[in-house]
Amino acid sequence: MKALKQIIFLNSFVWLAITFSGCSEFNKVVKSNDNELKRVKALEYYEQGEYLKSVTLLEEILPFYSMTPEGEKMYFYYCMANYKMGDYYLSGYYFSRFIYKYPRSIYCEEAMFLSALCSVHNSPDYTLDQTETYNALDGLQVFIDMYPNSARIDTCNVIMDNLRAKLEKKQFEYAKLYYRTENYKAAVVALNSTLEKFPESVYEEEILYLLVLSNFELAINSISTKKMERLNETLKSYRRFVAEFPNSERLKELEGVKEKTDKEIQILSEQTAN
Repeated sequence: MKALKQIIFLNSFVWLAITFSGCSEFNKVVKSNDNELKRVKALEYYEQGEYLKSVTLLEEILPFYSMTPEGEKMYFYYCMANYKMGDYYLSGYYFSRFIYKYPRSIYCEEAMFLSALCSVHNSPDYTLDQTETYNALDGLQVFIDMYPNSARIDTCNVIMDNLRAKLEKKQFEYAKLYYRTENYKAAVVALNSTLEKFPESVYEEEILYLLVLSNFELAINSISTKKMERLNETLKSYRRFVAEFPNSERLKELEGVKEKTDKEIQILSEQTAN
């Protein structure tokens, strides 16, 4: 037990010594007036995965290398270090600046791809504002247009499909909320809009189902001058559902809605005839 404690103590001492030694070395480099030393150490720290140290040194010396061949590589590493630290807003901004500053760089393809990925990382849950999701889609599409033969194209397409799925879910939940809150007119508009934007939606069956119910509720609660038109819309949406999903478990429920709709139409027709 005593020997074990001595080993643990020794290992802890060695770890602390290495840590403080590293910090001491870094502090000496930071305080140095030798920009070339800082450049070399900044790239070393990057390769070692010590991105914060790399960024700290690069921030100090980048202006001195902006018009040199080394400046291009240093700026790209600066962008990458910020990206590796997970600062996607900042790294996205710097990647965009890099592309603008070095449009012919060998790093441009990767910079453009990672710039789009920054927006992908910043894309929030579907319940929140989707500005970053649209930015990501735009960025990935620009990348595809600029580098149609890139090995990253398949990855871009997969990511874009996932982003569109998020937008689709947001649109669908938005439409469904109108139905739940009994705002049937808005529900009809929103549900139809979802199908227009996402014609092959994974939610198509539920959307068409809710359209039948929403149209029926809207018709039943309508003024007399609009009731017949909306009842006919209910039948139209019912026929569409049957055509698309003839074996649906929801069909029996909707058949009952159709029967009620037919009766309402018959009553209105008789009232009009009299």
